Amino acid sequence: MGRGRQKAKQQKIARKLKYLTTDTDYDELAKELSEQEPGTGSPDPFADIDDQYADKDVDSAADADAAKVSSAAQEDDLDEYAKWAAEAAAKATSGEFPASAPAASKPKPAPRKPIPMPMPSALKLKKS
Repeated sequence: MGRGRQKAKQQKIARKLKYLTTDTDYDELAKELSEQEPGTGSPDPFADIDDQYADKDVDSAADADAAKVSSAAQEDDLDEYAKWAAEAAAKATSGEFPASAPAASKPKPAPRKPIPMPMPSALKLKKS
């Protein structure tokens, strides 16, 4: 089937869906959606997951302790960085590091000659 015919069918279906007016019984829909089969559990889909991971709260306390330890390690890293930065600043101000010299000036290249372009005779300047 060609793309034109396929597209026409899709447009026909889309129009039918757009302009189709049916009376939807929302009360019946709500009843159908709220019905449960016996033994399926609570209507909350996340309640089962909460029950499954409820015993994992003990592990979350251990995670909190690990977070404290990692934050202490991060502070140590920051302290080491602060020490290094202070030393580098002291060396820079004391003259231990060579001052950055201005870039050596390079000789300017010679200007290039323009490329000769042919000019139509109508545009040439007339010599008087």
